[in-house]
Amino acid sequence: MIRRILPRLLAAALGLCLSAAQAGDTLLLAAGAGYRKPVLELLEDFQKNSPIRVEASFGNMKQVETQARQNPDIALLIGDQAFLEPMALAERFVPLGQGRLVLVTAQGQGINALDELQQPRFKRIAMPDRTKAVYGKAAATCLQRLGLDKPLQGRVLEVATVPQVGQYISSGEVDAGFVNRTQALALQGRAGASLEAPQDCYDPIQMSVGVLKQRGNAQAVQAFLDYLQTPAARQIIQRNGM
Repeated sequence: MIRRILPRLLAAALGLCLSAAQAGDTLLLAAGAGYRKPVLELLEDFQKNSPIRVEASFGNMKQVETQARQNPDIALLIGDQAFLEPMALAERFVPLGQGRLVLVTAQGQGINALDELQQPRFKRIAMPDRTKAVYGKAAATCLQRLGLDKPLQGRVLEVATVPQVGQYISSGEVDAGFVNRTQALALQGRAGASLEAPQDCYDPIQMSVGVLKQRGNAQAVQAFLDYLQTPAARQIIQRNGM
């Protein structure tokens, strides 16, 4: 009798655990818009073998901060650690990769060095908002350190996010724009030349995951963080230029 009951009890317990996992908390994260492509690829791959549902929102880092403060369900933030730390929302950070600043030209435009931006053919140069976006701050710092900020005054157009810069480049509305390497790779075939900025012309960009204090299901958060250390996740991150 006991032998017959035991398998049923075990099966029932297993079914309850599985259904609980499948109906588990949705893990919410917010990320810098410049990382939209790799983040979505990571979420898609993670959810192939996990019952945990992950949802993401994107924006410049000021928008990300606003979302995190207004929505207590957001458990993770992804972006430049130098932007995340001053928010004082995270209890710890998990490094993901190094960000790279890249200048991309519109189709038909070539470039070999950033000082060529002074040439008349570069009438409009786009960059993300220097006060709200990681790569906007990096671009502004780079131009200043290279002594190009004053010569290019009046030609620089600031928009909200890296993807918006990409749209302006691909549509030909600007002659060149500063983006991250992830966006530069995504623009291949729809833009002209790509030129990586010298790494000493801007402060290092450490892409990290900020784990927010006492938010989200701890097991779901840890499951996603563990996934980020797997070869599959590292391959996605590296493939997207980080």
